[in-house]
Amino acid sequence: MPAVSNLGYALLTMHGGSDATGSSALELYVANPSAWRLVVVVSMLGSMLIVAGVPAALRVLRPTRPRLSLVGGILMAAGYLAYFGVVTVTILQIALATNQLDAGAAIDASQADPAALPVFGLFVIGNLLGTFLLALAVVLSRQVAWLAGALIMAWPIFHVTGLIVGTEWFAVTGGVLETIGLGMVAVVALKTPDAVWAARG
Repeated sequence: MPAVSNLGYALLTMHGGSDATGSSALELYVANPSAWRLVVVVSMLGSMLIVAGVPAALRVLRPTRPRLSLVGGILMAAGYLAYFGVVTVTILQIALATNQLDAGAAIDASQADPAALPVFGLFVIGNLLGTFLLALAVVLSRQVAWLAGALIMAWPIFHVTGLIVGTEWFAVTGGVLETIGLGMVAVVALKTPDAVWAARG
């Protein structure tokens, strides 16, 4: 996927143009907004595939270099998660280019853009359902105290409650409890000897 997105970028700039500045980027995007949207979507998909592939690499490398591969894997995943966010901003820039720099209309257009809708949906699903399912897995596991899972589960429950009630403080409370629960999981992971990780591989 990264190769495809890089190819798209090269093709769209082969006759000149640059995204080095905001104004030059807008000129590029207004010339071919549909193609740029495709490049953005492919870039986002590539980022997700790389992040998803990191655990597989860790499984392969863990028996011989568990700590080094973990550090490298975390950094790589974090880098591509950040890249996902950077690339997503391009949707707004395309909207700015195609809406005569009307910032309000452009922001609305970027959020309603078909390329952006799956991103928002994925965020909601991952943020709420994904967290809940992870918390449930912790509750049902035998490696970590069930309390850790209950604390992690507080995030989606409190967050939705805050949205219904209309106050952010429920989300703040849920976030604090989730952090404590994730910390408990991290402590168990850090205390697990390398030999046990290798045996589980």
